[in-house]
Amino acid sequence: MPHIDGMATMLDRIAYAASQTARVGWFMAHYSAGLRQLKPLPKPQFPVGPFPNRQELLRDMRALFEREWSDIAAGLLPVPRTLDPDPVAWLRRSILYFRDLPRVDERRHARVNDEPDVAAYAHLPRYYRQNFHYQTGGWLTEESAEVYDVQVETLFTGAADAMRRRALKPIAEFLQGRNQRSMRLLDIGTGTGRLPGFVQHAFPGLRIAGLDLSRPYLEHARRTIGASSRLKWIEGAAEALPFADASIDIATSVFLFHELPRKVRAQVVAEIARVLKPGGRAIIIDSVLERDRPEWKGLFDLFPYYFHEPYFTDWVTSDPEALFAGYGLVPCATEIAFLSRVMVFERAYYHPEN
Repeated sequence: MPHIDGMATMLDRIAYAASQTARVGWFMAHYSAGLRQLKPLPKPQFPVGPFPNRQELLRDMRALFEREWSDIAAGLLPVPRTLDPDPVAWLRRSILYFRDLPRVDERRHARVNDEPDVAAYAHLPRYYRQNFHYQTGGWLTEESAEVYDVQVETLFTGAADAMRRRALKPIAEFLQGRNQRSMRLLDIGTGTGRLPGFVQHAFPGLRIAGLDLSRPYLEHARRTIGASSRLKWIEGAAEALPFADASIDIATSVFLFHELPRKVRAQVVAEIARVLKPGGRAIIIDSVLERDRPEWKGLFDLFPYYFHEPYFTDWVTSDPEALFAGYGLVPCATEIAFLSRVMVFERAYYHPEN
């Protein structure tokens, strides 16, 4: 079991609850204020399923935080640190987020989503050169890197980091009885580096690499999360990982797979299987599937309508366990955590193609 100095105290619990409550309140206020700036879209011309009510969503969000606290209280994880704690920087990002909303709304109504497809980005895969979420610059500019975390936390009303941190428990369980300092973790599609920041705090002995296609996002991660001999940021594609065969102990990925076309998704899984050591773990966090929450199908129907998410529907109707198993990654555990699905896979000792 990874060593955590001391057990959580009642003061820790109060501080944790207060920080999460403040965070949820802050981003709920962003959500409400943002809605007032957006013009209503036309009614969708397709069937829309049922929706959860506000009480159901709040109940599930509370359960997410309670589960995390239970792991902290058990000594499995430390109280999470605040990443990039500068309040002035967050206020600046909030201002930039609200300034970008009118442009986001224009794209939503005009269905414009291909602005980043320019010569400067010709070296990047075509599927990546889009205005995901109708955001200015897609994932490809310094400006979008500045507003990304505010945008995602607003979408999830302050619960995005807590969903990311559900990767920490299976990491802790895998490290039990192992020497952290000999272990290597790769976070694929790391974006602004939030998960590696939490992993570094919880497991300081690990060697961690965060990989992403977006140079501006990696630069943002370096500035806000930091870099060291044990925390590195690497520019590269998930479907062509720049790592040797069987060189990684733990591979993580958060909110990446629903951004990938089906063919690329399979290529990424094949690459994860290639770089993982036999017995290594892949921990994948992404959107819940339709079969996980059939009573919430309306959310799955409308998310790609309100946001530019061209591959989302294919993801939420897919069978990830079958996909990963086809490349020798054996399902070990699945957890539904609010609006996320946490999946743990073990690399088989013999790949089926070998």
